[in-house]
Amino acid sequence: MAKDPDCLFLLSPEDALRFIEGGAQKGLRLVGVEGFIITASGAFQPRQEHSNDFADERMTTASFVEATKRFIEERKAKPLWFEIVFALEK
Repeated sequence: MAKDPDCLFLLSPEDALRFIEGGAQKGLRLVGVEGFIITASGAFQPRQEHSNDFADERMTTASFVEATKRFIEERKAKPLWFEIVFALEK
């Protein structure tokens, strides 16, 4: 049986942008970004309205990376943290 994760790897908007760039340079394919808030009690709460994924098959990987970077930039002023999801490039 799989063990539940003890933590999430969440990044500030600035770090998320750098992480996306670094992953792209290493040949990783960005497939999604999940936005979270951290509550006063320290719980992680996903916020679907601040998440996106590579669902539009007509979009290229490069255009998805650029769109995601704009998506994160637009949310910099909000108290959000991001989980970045990559897949190995085929």
